Amino acid sequence: MTDNAAWTAFSALLGFLVVFRTSQAYTRFWAGCSATHSMRMEWFNACVMFLAYARISKAPQEKVKNFQGKLIRLFSIMHAAALAELEEINVHVLDPKDINAFQYEVIDPAGFDEPSLRAIKGSTSKVELIFAWVQMLIVESAEQQIINVPAPVLGTALRLISEGLNAFNDALRITYIPFPFPYAQTCDCLLVLHWIMTPIVVQAWVTHAAWAGVLTFMQVFIVQALNSIAAEIENPFGSDANDLDSCDMQKEINVHLAMLVSRSMIELPKLTTNAIRDFDDEFLPSRQSLLGCLNSVEGEMKESHRNDQAYSKAESRAGQRAYLAVGMLGRQSGANGRKSIESRGSSRWARGPDGKQELVWAI
Repeated sequence: MTDNAAWTAFSALLGFLVVFRTSQAYTRFWAGCSATHSMRMEWFNACVMFLAYARISKAPQEKVKNFQGKLIRLFSIMHAAALAELEEINVHVLDPKDINAFQYEVIDPAGFDEPSLRAIKGSTSKVELIFAWVQMLIVESAEQQIINVPAPVLGTALRLISEGLNAFNDALRITYIPFPFPYAQTCDCLLVLHWIMTPIVVQAWVTHAAWAGVLTFMQVFIVQALNSIAAEIENPFGSDANDLDSCDMQKEINVHLAMLVSRSMIELPKLTTNAIRDFDDEFLPSRQSLLGCLNSVEGEMKESHRNDQAYSKAESRAGQRAYLAVGMLGRQSGANGRKSIESRGSSRWARGPDGKQELVWAI
């Protein structure tokens, strides 16, 4: 084959089709990530607003506590149900036990009565059911003066809940509507043809068999890898290793919701008598770093819980294996009187026999 224009045109067309599919798959993946994170934050923001007004309620404390308990339970269960539905549509299983999201922990679901739990169990639209319960709970509580929310603020907070549901439906759209089947099949057929034709064409260009094998492998591997990446990431919801790790997402919203009714939220921060109240002077004498100020009070400095979270299931499993390996190494080294390794999220610290710490590595 002396004229390579036809092969060049075919390779260019195949490369364009595969790269375009990969680009669209990444767009779908990123849109799914954005939708689920937006859903979580919209619901959390709305919950914060209602609990803030419940804090200043003049209603009996028993009714206020009852409202707070119902609200955080419903938001936690609704978030888990949303993740479960996204996974259920994607993995196509008949037994709910095979849905990982149904195994995620939620905030005290047993606190609800049996009819309520039976209604959730028997519903085919669990997210919409709980969404309606949240709206009704808020409206009834506002009518009974358990929360005295001004009408504009009430409308804004209810809109946040609705926007969270809209984000859930955006994620559903990605799960429901797959990448166009004819386009994917065309790519697959052209890839098979490219795989067959590449060694025939390459051997006419080179004289050494080894170079023919290397060039053939490189051309076939690149387009096949890009096509496989597109097929893997075009739907981020499911149980595959590269799907979103929704378990960490559920744990995070549980931590945030529980924080809203924890003891640390009972009292707002107070200023001391020595606190500066005139901020006109740009050289304030008490200006200092946050760490320096926090070190002056008792208690342990805790790191963000997000340090232990992973972007995907594959990263989460790799991180767990690394954490166990480093932990075992640290125990062995400490027992022998040498430096012990301590894991802190994405960083590793070494502690010597004298108690001093030094940073080993960090990501």
